[in-house]
Amino acid sequence: NPHPLQKGFIIESKPQCEFCTPAMIMAANALINTEPEPTEDTIRKNLANNICRCTGYDRPVKAVLKAAKNMKEALNA
Repeated sequence: NPHPLQKGFIIESKPQCEFCTPAMIMAANALINTEPEPTEDTIRKNLANNICRCTGYDRPVKAVLKAAKNMKEALNA
């Protein structure tokens, strides 16, 4: 089964080229491991080192927010 971050990127991000997706998922995973409830601003700062020309970062940020929420819910279930 895909990791919640992978699912989040599949559902929310839908990048055109997918060149930056692996690095974004890895960066997001590191962020969520240290900060389980990241803010949109924190996510944007964390993903800023990954150059993406397709999405403008809005969709990846939504993907990370969704994944963090789903991961928190899974832990509380």
